[in-house]
Amino acid sequence: MKTHGAVAAGHDVTARAASRVLDEGGNAFDAVIAAMWAACVVEPVLASLGGGGFVMVRPEGKPPRLYDFFVETPLEKRPREDLEFESRFATFAGGVSQEFHGGYGSVATPGVIAGLFKLHGDLAKLPMAQLAEPAIIAARDGIVLDAFQRYVMGIVQPLLAFSPDSRSVFGKPGSTYESGFELLDEGTLHRQPDLAESISYLVRTGADGFYHGDLGHALVRECQEFGGYLTAEDLAAYRVLIRDPLLVGGRKGRFVLNSPPASGGVLVGFGLKLAREMALGSFGSARHLEAISRIIHATGLVRGEYGASSAILADELCERYRLMIGERPLSQQGTTHISVVDEHGNLAAATISNGSSSGRVVPQTGIMMNNMLGEADLSPDGFHHWPCGVRMTSMMTPALYLGDDGSAVALGSGGSNRIRSTMLQVLLNMDAFDMTLHGAVAAPRLHVEEGLLSVEPGFDTALLDRLSLDNQQRWDREDMFFGGVHAAKVSAGGAKFSAVGDARRNGNQIIGLREDDA
Repeated sequence: MKTHGAVAAGHDVTARAASRVLDEGGNAFDAVIAAMWAACVVEPVLASLGGGGFVMVRPEGKPPRLYDFFVETPLEKRPREDLEFESRFATFAGGVSQEFHGGYGSVATPGVIAGLFKLHGDLAKLPMAQLAEPAIIAARDGIVLDAFQRYVMGIVQPLLAFSPDSRSVFGKPGSTYESGFELLDEGTLHRQPDLAESISYLVRTGADGFYHGDLGHALVRECQEFGGYLTAEDLAAYRVLIRDPLLVGGRKGRFVLNSPPASGGVLVGFGLKLAREMALGSFGSARHLEAISRIIHATGLVRGEYGASSAILADELCERYRLMIGERPLSQQGTTHISVVDEHGNLAAATISNGSSSGRVVPQTGIMMNNMLGEADLSPDGFHHWPCGVRMTSMMTPALYLGDDGSAVALGSGGSNRIRSTMLQVLLNMDAFDMTLHGAVAAPRLHVEEGLLSVEPGFDTALLDRLSLDNQQRWDREDMFFGGVHAAKVSAGGAKFSAVGDARRNGNQIIGLREDDA
């Protein structure tokens, strides 16, 4: 019996994998699992079985909860001189560059595979083989490389050229580092037979096939030989954590956000609390632009002072920062998301990431490993100075918005450090500015980082000229730099659905209405 619902994701194949499962009678959780498998094939820089993530869920008739399967720091360290840890620079459109680090020394203990099977065991209806089938087909038969995925690959080309195994997956046949590495062209049929075999193996063995089996053994051997931290003990000790989400009240609904140790949800919640008591004016007005730029700036300041502590949501601290941003002048990273809702009221918002990729594909598995230990934003105390055996912090913010009218939205974004500003603005667009789902996602965005205001086109330039933040970079087009919110909405009682995939990150949406509403 077909399940009606809506899906938003970063690739057509990802969205269709989820939609197919709904058509086969699965629920929103079956659909999000199928989409996550598929994303790890067709969005290979943004998602991987070697990465980590979160899924915010609300099962029918039950309170929301968060599945945390983000990466974990290794249990022990190795001498720095033994590590494979090399600098590479990624370049975004507009000339913005960001330094990353690759090699096995940048790889943290991955959690995506554990997360897939934990979600399946707790919430799914259909067999895992059925949910993984679209991903296996896409990897085995290949998908045509589209313009957006080729663009993303181009940004991190220095990392994709890092090792022979990575070059064989992402490079033209015969392309070598010495001869000048060339990425596959847009329009090329991209086959990943090793990854198809790995997914089939995991379907047969479950998560144990990675954390205790052949795939994990292969990863550990590579780390031992080439300078990585991970051991068999790291893999065996990994667990998915289930957390209570943060709940923050809005003007017309409630926000359900990722909880610590992730920092994104706390910072978004902090910004939402600041905005709730401020006059924002109309969207795009001088008051709106000044307020939002100050609020985003404040989230950066409070992050530097308090990190991911939920203490920043205390009323007293919010009031202190609200007064500060009202009185003082302001002179001062690869991810994908999937949202699914169904007619029964089940909601799922999944954000998964491989960092910018380590450049290391475990041989004969097709699995690209993360480089979370090599991302400066996740290592505030400096590289290699992390505490052992702890869940790393993350800016990822899968979220739900529960409207007072009974409607519900599942949403989230990629965008590295820009996720906090992206999610803050889209949530406010719905709650404070009463925008439609499409309007909230499509509206122009801004971001503040270290005194620089980055602005998408669409705002009044005369108003931007008068902002207290005069160090500005005005982009001439929308870009994935400003995130990519994929959102799905169900009305009260499950009568109507809508979904929006953000064009900034190749958004795709599929909406299945009830027959009497079609």
